Amino acid sequence: MHEPVINELSSDGVNYEEAPFVALELEGIEYRVDTGHGSAVAISQRPLGTWNWTPTTEGRWDGSRLRAKCLTHDVNSALAEALSARMRDCDERSGA
Repeated sequence: MHEPVINELSSDGVNYEEAPFVALELEGIEYRVDTGHGSAVAISQRPLGTWNWTPTTEGRWDGSRLRAKCLTHDVNSALAEALSARMRDCDERSGA
C-alpha cells in the first residue's frame, strides 16, 4: 500500500495517516472531513483511486449545516448529511 502524500491545510495541518471524521465519494472524487478547532472542519479531496489528498477548504459546521464557500451546493449538502449521520452515530454510542 502506498503512503499518502501529506499536504498542509494550515499551520496545524491535517494528519492524513489518521482516519477522517467523515469520508465520502461523489462522482469519482473522494472527500474527507477532519475536525479542527471549535466549529472548524478541514475538507480535503482526491480523485478516486489516487493517494494524494489536496486540502480544499476550511468549513464551519454548526451541528446541522456545513458552510464551505468553494464547494458546490451538492457537495456541501452531501458532506453535511454525512456529518449529521456521524454525529447521530456518536450520540447513540455515548448513550446521549
